[in-house]
Amino acid sequence: MNRYTRSFVIITSLVLLVIPVVACAKPAPAQFEIFSLIVTPQEVFAGETVNVSAQVKNIGGSEGTYTVVLSVDGVELERKDIAVLPEATEAVSFTTIKDKAGTYTITVSELTTTLIVKPKLVAKEVELKYDDGTAEEAPKGGVQFGHLVDFLSPGDPFTIRKILVFGLKLDGESKGKTFDMQIWDKDQKVLYKEAYPADKFPLGSIQPWPEMKRVLEWVELEVPDIQVSGKFYVYVWTDAPVFHGIHIGADNSVVNVHSTAVVPSNGLYKEAEPWPLICPNPTHWWHDKSKVNWMIRVVGTTMALEE
Repeated sequence: MNRYTRSFVIITSLVLLVIPVVACAKPAPAQFEIFSLIVTPQEVFAGETVNVSAQVKNIGGSEGTYTVVLSVDGVELERKDIAVLPEATEAVSFTTIKDKAGTYTITVSELTTTLIVKPKLVAKEVELKYDDGTAEEAPKGGVQFGHLVDFLSPGDPFTIRKILVFGLKLDGESKGKTFDMQIWDKDQKVLYKEAYPADKFPLGSIQPWPEMKRVLEWVELEVPDIQVSGKFYVYVWTDAPVFHGIHIGADNSVVNVHSTAVVPSNGLYKEAEPWPLICPNPTHWWHDKSKVNWMIRVVGTTMALEE
């Protein structure tokens, strides 16, 4: 064997040794990273659905399956097997609902975040009032006037469902007659206006007061769900001569800062002058505006936190 032949044999042998090594090489196994844990929304009310999502990336050289586990406060709720190709990324998502308020720890595999659950909002009936339920008089002015009371919404929005008026009528011929009730917004723009039959009120007598007082009753005026926010007004007007029409009870147990006697003037409303008179005797307490709280109330609903 000459030297050229020997060289050929040696090279051929080396090639044969290398080929099996190359043929036996395998791709790297699947290896996973999980990232971008997102809870949407991160603050909810009790009973609302929450979406939990994350991204799974395969940084290995082979396709593989990764098991994603959702836990809340260390308690496993659900798991999903996600197949991911090499160098690919797959999204995974879960939904969950918590019925109780609190702060929860959300864990997806090794990722962790928090979820804040607030008490549920429920419709709550509210009665707005400034009187103590006792009428000290039901004055009717020496001039005709309307009864105006301002209120403040307990929530935004506040839905008015009915108006309560404590009063009586002093006109035996009231059949077919009406009185007006209006709801105004903070700028005194009319949101609702309706004429109600005077017969809703019981028939009473102006004298004496103890007998008159026993006749007064709370009358409900239904309204078609009027929504207000902030300050608003309720206005009751009866277009009747003095000592007739509707007389509304007045409470003097607390200082009045909300009630006014007003008269319409060129489409506007101004305070009545003089203030409610009921005979030319200025010694009566209802001449003092600070003592006259019209017994008008508002009943409605607002959304409040569940207790």
